[in-house]
Amino acid sequence: MISERKVNSLDEENNAAVKPRVRFAPSPTGRLHLGSARTALFNWLFARGSAGTMVLRFEDTDRERSSEEFEKDIMDSLKWMGLDWDEGPDIGGDFGPYRQSERMPLYREYAEWLLEKGMAYRCFCSPDEIKKRKEETIRRGMSWRYDRKCLGLGESEVMKFEKEKKPFVLRFKVPEMVVRVEDLLRGAVEVDSSEIDDFVIMRSDGSAGFHLAVVVDDITMKITHVIRGDDHLTNAVRHVMLFDAFCEKPPVFVHHSLLMGPDGSKLSKRHGATAVSEFREQGYLPQALVNYLALLSWSPGDEREIFSLEELVREFRLDDLSASKAIFDFDKLNWLNRQHVKLLSGKELAEALVPFLISSGLEEIARLPEEKLVIAVESVRNNIEKLTDAIEPLRIYTVKPGDLSDKAAEELKKTGDVREALETCIEILGSASDADEKTACEIVERMRNVAAQKGWKAKKILWPFRLAVTGRTVGPDLKFLIMFWGPATCAARIKETLGFLEDSVS
Repeated sequence: MISERKVNSLDEENNAAVKPRVRFAPSPTGRLHLGSARTALFNWLFARGSAGTMVLRFEDTDRERSSEEFEKDIMDSLKWMGLDWDEGPDIGGDFGPYRQSERMPLYREYAEWLLEKGMAYRCFCSPDEIKKRKEETIRRGMSWRYDRKCLGLGESEVMKFEKEKKPFVLRFKVPEMVVRVEDLLRGAVEVDSSEIDDFVIMRSDGSAGFHLAVVVDDITMKITHVIRGDDHLTNAVRHVMLFDAFCEKPPVFVHHSLLMGPDGSKLSKRHGATAVSEFREQGYLPQALVNYLALLSWSPGDEREIFSLEELVREFRLDDLSASKAIFDFDKLNWLNRQHVKLLSGKELAEALVPFLISSGLEEIARLPEEKLVIAVESVRNNIEKLTDAIEPLRIYTVKPGDLSDKAAEELKKTGDVREALETCIEILGSASDADEKTACEIVERMRNVAAQKGWKAKKILWPFRLAVTGRTVGPDLKFLIMFWGPATCAARIKETLGFLEDSVS
């Protein structure tokens, strides 16, 4: 019963050892938005940094727009970002269920309690009736709030409507008071309740309204801190009234700023990608995206910009959040992503690239032995801002021997003494099956020395070598080609190219 829950809640309030409990409560009506992901991150960092509990719950009362597909996207995106939870719809917990659609009996119990205490009432006004009265009020130049027509209904009228099975909603009877919302970032926000109409707490179909469901969930799940965007600050006024009605102490509110686009308006699709899964598909590293989202409205107090998730947990404090606008800068994210790419080992970068290689039709590269794959990946690392930037440069390792592009063939044909240069390369390469970085560098240096001895510029031998081995005019440093294919295979590829040149001459 509600009274028993209140006693238990008060017992915990008096227990100084109670650890923080936060919740991330998205609506599964779309893919996880960057703004929501940032809210989830702030909650997660606070929970993990304070040995608290992270709760994931879905506000899925919008039955038409909510879907399992979007639930999955939200959970997959959070996991990709490295964020986990201690209680949720997929793992359960002591305070479930964790979907609002599965908690309707609980909401009805709380709503009936308000009705019995005279703090709520049945409203039989149809949407059309309310619309007409609203339009008339506005036509007379007055602002509209629900006019409480049903608040004064007599018992006989109520019984009549019920007998007729006339649909009704339950409205919260807003008390006359100055509502005070204590916010950690914004201080005390006071609103006169006369500015708020009697809002719906139960819909005519028996489902709970947003405000009631949120407050009941926060009470019964023993949430201690509510960290969310400042677009919910006006909702907090209604929520405080409901907490008061249930004789419950509100949680600590933290309403951080919203995520804005470069033009200062709320971040939306017109600015570019907005869903976490879109950034994942475009080749951003999760650690880079998390790093950047954390820096929007938060700072450790120094000039550092590169953070791992573990460092963010150690450094993050709610008191360090800023209420100022957070502008999403795509260029800054790209820069951060490049920095995090640099921090990856060759093996880590290769593992991150494999899914993109497969989806781009480069299974041949993705399935290379680890040592070979790492060499290939390292050869294009400097070209990578996003992981997808590596795909086209890596295609060079799928070129068959003797398969020259038109441009490469043209360059070879107009290079004087190209045969002598290529035969010299074959001689220098020798017959070794593989080469480490040191050996590969020595081979390239030997080519330079031989060119000098012959009175050639280094390009005279190095340029034909690239063209003959790769069949392309651009590609990785020569040492990587030697390391990847090995000296003997490079020599064999050059011989294939010489054969092409002979055929073209004849």
